[in-house]
Amino acid sequence: MIAYATYCSALKNFSKKALPAIKLYDSERISKVYELANSQNTKFVILSGAYGLVEAHEQINYYDHLLEQTEVESHSGVMASQIATKDISEIVFFSNSVETDPNLLPYLRCIKRACEIAKIPITIKAIVSK
Repeated sequence: MIAYATYCSALKNFSKKALPAIKLYDSERISKVYELANSQNTKFVILSGAYGLVEAHEQINYYDHLLEQTEVESHSGVMASQIATKDISEIVFFSNSVETDPNLLPYLRCIKRACEIAKIPITIKAIVSK
């Protein structure tokens, strides 16, 4: 199954209890990709620097972690396993430009490496909203 994906957001709704991922992240970009996936009856996942690939209604705890380059290889291995578990056959990844946000580089490297390990195709789509 094709999955639309995007990376997590530094802005989050703080809660002491776990929230569905779609409610934890305070991001117009995430909401728009989620709506697009729903309108096309496509799976939707968020690349979390802490949890890997999470589905919109998956309950996760609040965290504050920016994925770093040193974590890419190990995190991409976890994500490759999640790709198999979630029965994802292809990923369309929606991202802002690394030129406008250099912090995105580890996320892009991680999703590309995870797809390489999982032996599935990936398409990167540039977006401009945050």
